[in-house]
Amino acid sequence: MIEFRHDRPRWEQVAEVIRERIVAGTYRPGARVPSENDLMQEFGIARMTAHKVMRALREAGIVYTVRGLGSFVSPPEEAGAPEGSSSAE
Repeated sequence: MIEFRHDRPRWEQVAEVIRERIVAGTYRPGARVPSENDLMQEFGIARMTAHKVMRALREAGIVYTVRGLGSFVSPPEEAGAPEGSSSAE
């Protein structure tokens, strides 16, 4: 769990951690990223907060979601979701 700062929303701070992990190569292109439930458990956040994290990452083109399979790191050259995937849940 991280120590949250009080000057920024928690969802922004968690999204930043996930982005940093992607940049560092912890989650590589095509790799599955933590689910909302995983984020809730790891960071001690509410479901709505976890949902905001995933929505922000999708909207930024950092991850894409395949319904029924999960969310994955977007390929860097595409800067968005691969064809046939969804940017919404």
